[in-house]
Amino acid sequence: MSELKLPSRRSILIGVTVGAVLAGAATSVATASKEEQPQQDKPIAVSSTEGVPVPGQRLQLSEKGARAGTFAAAAKSAAGVQRLCAQQDARWLRVRFAKLDLAGSDRVTVVGAAGGKTVLTATNWRGEAFYTKAFPGRCVTVTPSFANQSSQYVVDAYQDGAMPLPEATVVVAAAGDICGSACNQTRPVVTNINPAAVITAGDNAYDSGTLSEYNNKYHPQWGAFKSKTYPSAGNHEYQTSGASGYFDYFNGVGQATGRAGARGKGYYSVDIGDWHFIALNSNISKSTGSTQEQWLRADLAANTKPCVAAYWHHPRFSAGNYSDNTSIRPFFQALYDYKADLIINGHDHNYIRFAPSRPDGTKDTVNGVRQLLIGTGGKSLYGSGGSTVATIEKKEYSTFGVGKLTLTATGYTADFVPVAGRTFTDTVTGTCHNA
Repeated sequence: MSELKLPSRRSILIGVTVGAVLAGAATSVATASKEEQPQQDKPIAVSSTEGVPVPGQRLQLSEKGARAGTFAAAAKSAAGVQRLCAQQDARWLRVRFAKLDLAGSDRVTVVGAAGGKTVLTATNWRGEAFYTKAFPGRCVTVTPSFANQSSQYVVDAYQDGAMPLPEATVVVAAAGDICGSACNQTRPVVTNINPAAVITAGDNAYDSGTLSEYNNKYHPQWGAFKSKTYPSAGNHEYQTSGASGYFDYFNGVGQATGRAGARGKGYYSVDIGDWHFIALNSNISKSTGSTQEQWLRADLAANTKPCVAAYWHHPRFSAGNYSDNTSIRPFFQALYDYKADLIINGHDHNYIRFAPSRPDGTKDTVNGVRQLLIGTGGKSLYGSGGSTVATIEKKEYSTFGVGKLTLTATGYTADFVPVAGRTFTDTVTGTCHNA
């Protein structure tokens, strides 16, 4: 097997479409053009317009220093094994399935030349373009195993990096309960973190989340990060009917969908590096069997990333003005069942780090999900209250600040970064359950 000669001065987009596997099917190679030279000073947002999800295409944000490109080939490939390679100096790559439409128990297996394996089935993102996890090395082998002639896929693009995969990181900033009178203090914290993405855990604009409050309170401060913010709504947003101010601000006035998800729903997911982030809405129906809970389980089943984080407003566990919230348990249960790694919440205006736990609140260091309560974005802080939770590892009730999540393909470092003049900090690391 030899690599194909690269075209000069341009890249050619080609899809690899595969029907039923036939005995003795041909093997071919697609290589990436060296002409792909994306900007290196900011993350790449693929399948998006300024980082906004596009229908039928999963939003994939890349690691710092990552590059994007398309595969070049001399001719269309026949059904069979495909070997796909990125740029010559690539140390890792992930490939994009523009289409994956599998019937029955048919599957597609992707194996990295230097390690790693993913088996894709009919549950994985039917009807959506998506990226696989990252594989070490510069090449992958794509092998279909089909019994149905209707099954097909298209592989058309990649992301890669010249740094070793363990060194490829992406940073996310996180907080809830934001504007408030002190979000002018937390804004510089986010600026200094310089994240690829910002997630909010609700109650973003006080007191009622009106469009006017978003424009006059939130926008002059955290609006600086709007183009990379993936929000969730809090109870204060719903003091305006249907959280209309929230959806109008993030999606556009009257727009049915956008950065905040579908109007009236507000739950959605995005991929950031090798992490799958899920925004949920704890202000609407969330019971077992509800539309949102069923969507969550389907989203988790479709996920192709090794690491999972979810965020919403009301915490399952707390120890401030509020106590444990059992209505949140269906969210926690679904995430626990699929071995998710992190949960970020707000609502209580304080910072609490919990040990990985089960949905009932008992500690589980093997399969437990870690909850970070970061309600310190800028609204007046709450005291400790009278409740205690056995799984609390660290807590702080008098410091505004922002969570900084440094994410790799196998784990995370979560830091609490205080506002200027405050000294409390916190840090914790973890390894992803499915890495």
